[in-house]
Amino acid sequence: MSVKPSRTTVISVAAATAVLVAGTAAAGIATSYRHVTVEVDGVTHDVSGFFTTAGDALSTAGVSVGAHDLVAPASDQSVANGDTVVVRTATEYDVTVDGNQTTAWSTASSISGVLSALPASSATMAADRSYTRAEMPLAEHGETIHVVADGTTTDVVASASEGASAILDKAGVSAGPIDRVTLESNGGETTLRVARVVRGTVTTTTEIPYETEEREDAEAEQGTEKTVQEGVAGSEVTEAYQETIDGNVTVSAVLSTTRTEPTTRIVSKGTKEKKAEEAKTSTDSSSSSSSSSAGSSSSSSSGSAGSAAISGDDAAIWAAIAQCESGGNPSINTGNGYYGMYQFSLPTWRSVGGSGLPSDASAEEQTMRARMLQQRAGWGQWGCAYQLGLV
Repeated sequence: MSVKPSRTTVISVAAATAVLVAGTAAAGIATSYRHVTVEVDGVTHDVSGFFTTAGDALSTAGVSVGAHDLVAPASDQSVANGDTVVVRTATEYDVTVDGNQTTAWSTASSISGVLSALPASSATMAADRSYTRAEMPLAEHGETIHVVADGTTTDVVASASEGASAILDKAGVSAGPIDRVTLESNGGETTLRVARVVRGTVTTTTEIPYETEEREDAEAEQGTEKTVQEGVAGSEVTEAYQETIDGNVTVSAVLSTTRTEPTTRIVSKGTKEKKAEEAKTSTDSSSSSSSSSAGSSSSSSSGSAGSAAISGDDAAIWAAIAQCESGGNPSINTGNGYYGMYQFSLPTWRSVGGSGLPSDASAEEQTMRARMLQQRAGWGQWGCAYQLGLV
């Protein structure tokens, strides 16, 4: 990573003074005995011995220097009596630079210092929130931190010693142990962001619809239908472990699935044809309860209807049946339970899609539904069909 002199370069005043002294003194002997001070991250040690360079002084002091550590003066530079050799130990950090995760070494004393020294337009790293040691300072003294949590932004002025916990306290924001707290540097602005993390199990229930099975019943008459078994919907219950960050699902793993199969609805439909004698008896009783004028009309028109049936004139046949059943009156309602020109009972009328009273429907609709009934159950539905020779 790049090093910014203003943040990471350490200038030793004693070293500069020593240079001036050395310039006016006689040439030293390479093996002369020297006394220097070694300072490592603020801790000083007095070191004496026969050495000429800063690196030799550090070796005499037993200080190991890493490849990323800052040493001033540099390890290969000469030192004189009274000089101070300063070491700033570099620390490795996990950072996200312009959306890519990487590692960076820095000797900065604050997290914002680490990020601002990176050669990137946008850098992010986790804020230090230790419960067992002092937290790393978050920012330089007087720096403004934008604290973002739960959709709200609060500006806080930081002091040099304050870590993430202190900055959150100033902003009035609490962060749980598993919440994600990150520091972001973007365009010179520093943001401390709190993302809420929720972990736990989630149960989801999905309904499974039931199917309907139709079965033929040879013992039941055509047009009849009965539910043998009620249908019951099934279900599938899934339990999953889930993690969300600010409401967005980031982890979802199924733990178990329980399935309850649906119960099929079973319906029986009759296939047995009505006996002609039963149909005739039923229709005769219907006709007998009709008006006497309709009966007399049927006797006068039976001959012509019979010839119409032989000729296959469909309209004439239905006209003859209507004349026989009701005198051809589409609105007849005598109160005997049969209605209209074809003397429909209400259950039969509704079984062919009719609504309301048959006698309130138009003659065209009544004829249309009578044809539907005939196609489904035959001419035996009307007693007059026997008289007209249709059965």
